[in-house]
Amino acid sequence: MKNYYNIRIVLERGKNDDVSWCASQNPNCPPDSLKMVLERGKDDWVSQNAAENPNCPSDILRKILERGNDDGLSCCAALNLKCPPDILRKILERGNDNGVSQNAAENPNCPQDVLRMILERGNNDDVSQCAAQNPNCPDDALINWMYNTGKIQKEDPTKHIIEYDEEDKIDEDLEKLKKMVNY
Repeated sequence: MKNYYNIRIVLERGKNDDVSWCASQNPNCPPDSLKMVLERGKDDWVSQNAAENPNCPSDILRKILERGNDDGLSCCAALNLKCPPDILRKILERGNDNGVSQNAAENPNCPQDVLRMILERGNNDDVSQCAAQNPNCPDDALINWMYNTGKIQKEDPTKHIIEYDEEDKIDEDLEKLKKMVNY
C-alpha cells in the first residue's frame, strides 16, 4: 500500500519529469493514478507511459482514442493490450494512414475481420504493413494482399523440374528397408 501511496503523490504533482515518468510506467502503479494522469489531457511523456501501462483502465483508453487525435498519447493508447477491440475497429475504419492507425493495426487485440478489411483495400501503406505483421492476421487475406501489392507472384510449376543424379536415384538404406519388410 505504501508503494501505491508514493506513486500517487509523485503523479499528483503533475510534473513532466523523470520521477513522474518512472512512476507512470511502474507496473505497480494503481489504475486510479493512471486515470488521474490521463484525465489531464496532456500529451507528454508521463501521459504516454500511463497510456502504455498494463494497469491503465480500458475506459480511459477509449476516451483518449475517441478524441481522434494523431498524437503520441493516442499512439500509446492504441498499442495498449487493454484497448477495447471495438475502439480499434473504429480507428481503422476511418482509413487514415497515421501513427494511431498503425499502432491499432499492430495491437494483438485487433479483430481479424478488421485486419482483413485493411488488407482488402489493397494499399501498400504503413497501416497495411502493420496489419500484415499482426499475429491475428488471417493467412488468406495476407497472401492475397501480398499478391495484389506485388510482394509475391504466382509460380509457374513448369519452371520447376527436379533433376536427380544417378547416385541419388537409389537410396541404399531405403532398399534395405524394403527388403526387410518384404520378408
